[in-house]
Amino acid sequence: MAAGMGTRFGNKTEFIPKGFISVNGVPMIIRSIETLLNSGITRIVIGTGYLKEKYEELAVKYPMLEFSFSEKYKDTNSMWTLCNCKEVVGNDDFILLESDLVFEQKAITELINNEKTDVLLAAGEVKFQDQYFVEYNEDKVLTNCSTDRTKLNVCGEFVGIHKISNSFYNKLCRYYEEIKNTYPRLGYEFGLLHTSQQITPLYVHKINNLVWYEIDDEKDLIYAEKLFR
Repeated sequence: MAAGMGTRFGNKTEFIPKGFISVNGVPMIIRSIETLLNSGITRIVIGTGYLKEKYEELAVKYPMLEFSFSEKYKDTNSMWTLCNCKEVVGNDDFILLESDLVFEQKAITELINNEKTDVLLAAGEVKFQDQYFVEYNEDKVLTNCSTDRTKLNVCGEFVGIHKISNSFYNKLCRYYEEIKNTYPRLGYEFGLLHTSQQITPLYVHKINNLVWYEIDDEKDLIYAEKLFR
């Protein structure tokens, strides 16, 4: 998912989308593409919005890329972007990830190898700001997520990488179709949570020692560059 405008980066995202911000010289989106390819994935769909042409230009080097443009990217959020990709995704199961992440390859390979078809990746607490916490039950099913740790029994941090079956995706999109005009700015995290609580379980796979970071602003970038030299 790569439709956002990255406004918290100020002038840095005036001419490039947030996914093109470099971490020690390598744009985040390139790191993700290369990691996916090295994990055996051969088809990559990018949900675009802001400065979509920058992502489309990547297809020259990476012909396996496909794109789904969301015209309403200024007035919507990640749940809209995710469901807007439905036609391009087709009948495939997939790994879902956000464009503003840096992470180890095992984040992908462990999800691929997990026996469950629908899995949210969690990690030990890493971030120093904008943390998003997850809670799961004894069966490792997602039961809650929140930025407020006092509202749940914290079991780990939400990474932003998931394994999603086409069946789960269809249920998620049907749920959102009914409410999208009322909640166009819904974050996809809440869609995942609702689906897990009310429709079909989303399991949690936690990697305690995973090296990863979500980069939303300059402070995050400085911190991430210490992790990924």
